[in-house]
Amino acid sequence: MNVENDAIISIHPRYAHAILDGVKTIELRRRIPSISIGTRLWIYATRPVGAVIGIATVERIVRGEPEQIWVEFGHQAAIERPDYDAYFEGAQEAIGIVLAQVQRNAEQVEIERLRTLRDGFHPPQVIMWISECEAQSLQRMSNEDGFRVSGMK
Repeated sequence: MNVENDAIISIHPRYAHAILDGVKTIELRRRIPSISIGTRLWIYATRPVGAVIGIATVERIVRGEPEQIWVEFGHQAAIERPDYDAYFEGAQEAIGIVLAQVQRNAEQVEIERLRTLRDGFHPPQVIMWISECEAQSLQRMSNEDGFRVSGMK
């Protein structure tokens, strides 16, 4: 792993849990920074959870008009059509991060512990790259040996 292969991604708890439960296999965004296939995404469930609760690997990134992405991937998104339409209202492009190798942490890494990784840690608005050393520490905190593979096939 290197600095370009690990990042923390902020996701609403409802969707973060759907990913870890294997119900949601694609994370939808209006825009994202450049990320590569193979990037490990540490899933930070936003408040009220406020913790890294799992990990996934970027398998593929898809881009297209919101209608096209809905038709192709809506069934994998764990979102109702009215909520999807509201989220992408006015957007010219929808971006999907197709996730694989999803694992739930044995232990949640709460924000207070995340602040020991990086002084002044604040949850990212979208994605925050972390160093190899930070990723290794996060792995230890998550008790990687205790990771549980989600219900994904």
